[in-house]
Amino acid sequence: MAHTTTSSIKLVDSRDLLEMLRQHPLSAPFNLALYSEEQGRGGLLAAIQTICAPLSGELHCTAECCRAWEDGISQAMLTNQPVTQSCAQGFICFIVPLPERSDLPDCLLGGGVFEQSATVNRNLERKNHHEGKPLLLESGNTSQRLSLSEAESMADELSRSLPRLLDQQLHSLSLARTTKRLEAVQSLARDLADCTESEQAIAIVSEALVVLFNLPKVLIVLQQSGLSMTVHSTLGLDPESFQLDQKHLAAHFDNTSGHPEVLSGGELKIFFPGLETQTAHLFPLKENNRYLGAIVVLDINLHSRDQALIELLVNRLATRLESLKTAEGRQLERQFSTRMVAMISELSLVGTRHDLYQKILEMSSELLTATSGSLMLLHETEGTLKIEAVKGMTSSLAKTMSVAYGEGIAGQVAKSGFPMLVNDIERDTRVATKNRPRFKTKSFVSLPLEANDRLIGVLNLADKENGRNFTEADLNLIRTFTGHAVRMIDRAAILEKAGQFEQLAITDPLTGLYNRRFLEDRLQEEFSRGERQQQNFCIILADLDNFKIYNDLCGHLAGDNALRKTAEIIRRSAREMDVVNRYGGEEFCLILPGTSKKESVFVGERIRRAIEAESFPGESHLPLGRLTISIGIATFPADGVTTNELIHAADLALYSAKQSGRNRLVLYEANMEGQTLLSHQD
Repeated sequence: MAHTTTSSIKLVDSRDLLEMLRQHPLSAPFNLALYSEEQGRGGLLAAIQTICAPLSGELHCTAECCRAWEDGISQAMLTNQPVTQSCAQGFICFIVPLPERSDLPDCLLGGGVFEQSATVNRNLERKNHHEGKPLLLESGNTSQRLSLSEAESMADELSRSLPRLLDQQLHSLSLARTTKRLEAVQSLARDLADCTESEQAIAIVSEALVVLFNLPKVLIVLQQSGLSMTVHSTLGLDPESFQLDQKHLAAHFDNTSGHPEVLSGGELKIFFPGLETQTAHLFPLKENNRYLGAIVVLDINLHSRDQALIELLVNRLATRLESLKTAEGRQLERQFSTRMVAMISELSLVGTRHDLYQKILEMSSELLTATSGSLMLLHETEGTLKIEAVKGMTSSLAKTMSVAYGEGIAGQVAKSGFPMLVNDIERDTRVATKNRPRFKTKSFVSLPLEANDRLIGVLNLADKENGRNFTEADLNLIRTFTGHAVRMIDRAAILEKAGQFEQLAITDPLTGLYNRRFLEDRLQEEFSRGERQQQNFCIILADLDNFKIYNDLCGHLAGDNALRKTAEIIRRSAREMDVVNRYGGEEFCLILPGTSKKESVFVGERIRRAIEAESFPGESHLPLGRLTISIGIATFPADGVTTNELIHAADLALYSAKQSGRNRLVLYEANMEGQTLLSHQD
């Protein structure tokens, strides 16, 4: 396999040379092609195809034609003089040897002009009619007719003018084309940097390869998430005519330096069985020592100048694809984090044990896009795992099924305490069992549910929606979620045994504070008491400042710890009679019974200063240099006589605190109405 090196660099691009020769007045009547003896019979046939096929759309050259071309080329190379002759089909053709230089082909071939001879034309028409061939004189370009002597003069004059053309015009043309393409590549690089989607970036490069570099056949292969490489797109190729051997291509990348390569047709066929090609340039898409795919250019002799420009463009594409992939991963992580927080909050509102189990299974399935699964709990007295919630199976049937501890897949997972991630249930030596008909795929994940080092049960998930295998990333994600969920399962069991399951429905599992459901009920009680006894009470809305940034910088585990610590600080700073609630996310709400607005300020300030004084890991990277809290206060009945009115007033005061610079307390005032509320998830 050949690699591009400086020793193989040629100053002249054969395509530039051919374009310049086509513009010469003497060559105007002819179709032109370049040929070197190193190309062999295949290269000669391709050149003849270029010269003769445009006349009728089909090539009717015989073995006699090819021998005539070969004889003419041998004579021209031996004598270093142009050779002009008539071909068997009645066309005039010429061979002009080029100056002996390492960066030039051996000779210029021309043809496609009919010989101006009535005798020749009549004989040819009779011959074609007798052999059943089309009358090329009628279908070809009959306006271009020359005598053999005229063609000889034109070939001689063209041969004499070649040195001057090569010295003056060719290098000017090459320089102009190089400059133009370099400017275009620079502009495309800026366009790539602005792309917000991978498909957009790939489309830009695909168009550039076809339009800017005039490439006839291009193959783009990409590494898909969780899969081996797949054919993304083909330009000038029938995608049904070949296949991709992912294993061999991946192995090849593992054993190469990652530089562009020139491959023969036979070498390329190892990676793409069925692909018919003579030669190929393979440009790897590689960034940070990781292969993202490859761009393969087929059946063209690329000049080193164009190889370098294409390599530059491909490298820019790889950089952008990697950047977009990283950004997409971070976005997905944030989305999962946001959804997970919402899920935990939803679980805290579940009213029954059965609903809790079903909800955990449904949320787990959503996170991993699984279409079937089960949640099994350990019954210690019986030593069995029983299905408590199921997806993809009739629930009444599932309830009749159980697995002995240590037996079957779930039993093994329960006994070992280690999760099991399987790509193929029939080939994995840990399982090695035939896949059951009710499962669409052979991949599944099964993990133990533990709380305080005590086994609670096993969660099983199977059949991804897209049919792909489960991954390590899936396993890590579901372990994070179940880490929260198992605490609720454990608490549900304990509280149920103690007859206190109702308490589970009114407390937040992360912080231990009362939840929003309890807050709403308690507010109604305070409104009733306030109206009956003509008594004031206040509510405080408190929201951690820049908590989303803190979560992104320090991670979600650190964020959870910060919420727990904040909840404990607020609980300590509040009075015994105050009711402390987690309102949602990083927001907290306090009810201060029988308290005036002036008295509420002392409570609020005590909370604010305690949070400000507390040390949180990683807080120095926040905009304020530390994790702080903003507070808004509203009073009944002055600021509101219903739950919605009072919370709305406190929210406006909190908004004002945020707008004023954060880390402060603001009392509600009537002139705050009309302001636009912002999301406090900052």
